[in-house]
Amino acid sequence: MKVNFKGIFPAITAFTAFILALLCLFAGSQTSLLDDADLLTLYTPEAGSDTANNFYSVHVMSYCQGILETVGSGETSVARNVTECSSRTLLFAFNPTDAWPEEITHGPTLEWPRVISDDFNAFSLTSRSMAVFYIIGVGATGFALLSRVSSFITRKAQTGLFEFGFLVLAALSISIASIIATVIAFQFVALINAHGDGSNVSAQYGEKFLGMTWASTGLLLVGSISSFINVFVRGYEEPAMPAPKDEEEG
Repeated sequence: MKVNFKGIFPAITAFTAFILALLCLFAGSQTSLLDDADLLTLYTPEAGSDTANNFYSVHVMSYCQGILETVGSGETSVARNVTECSSRTLLFAFNPTDAWPEEITHGPTLEWPRVISDDFNAFSLTSRSMAVFYIIGVGATGFALLSRVSSFITRKAQTGLFEFGFLVLAALSISIASIIATVIAFQFVALINAHGDGSNVSAQYGEKFLGMTWASTGLLLVGSISSFINVFVRGYEEPAMPAPKDEEEG
């Protein structure tokens, strides 16, 4: 059976984007599940307390925490040791004041700047909306894949139109989520570093997360364009199943 690569190309891109978007959505929900693919990491390297962690990795639906450890004999070689991740929350927004013990955020050791808590509170709605767009994008991509599977089973050309519609919705949703993630990664991280200057608090955006989310966006855009060409330009249709031949009467 000859495979029409042009016909299944949108499904291939959609499946790859689906996996990447799922990883973005569920990263950090467990200590062993891409805990380093974070949206941003909040560092407090000089907290100097047994009750506080050195870093907090913020993800889409959770956050992970841990300590910084020196690796080998070199003092500049530091590795992250993730000790715990929070439970998944659908509309998650990180609150550092809730994550840290009160004696640390209000104690003399850390000199916690209240303005950083205000920054996270101001961005809480933005973070929650980002999660919603990821969920919509993942769901739409899943329906696009189901449409493709249905087309192979039923051999109906109309399913290509549904595939195109779901791919457009998925591409739009993941694109918006990626834009929000990029704004948080650059603008919000810069804001934290400015307000945390001199108070032992700093932040760094996650390069791996941004790479994954924009790769998913690019694949969905390419898949949407390919699906559009198949449906509206080439008029691609699944080949009809050959009708069974009647047996000749002897």
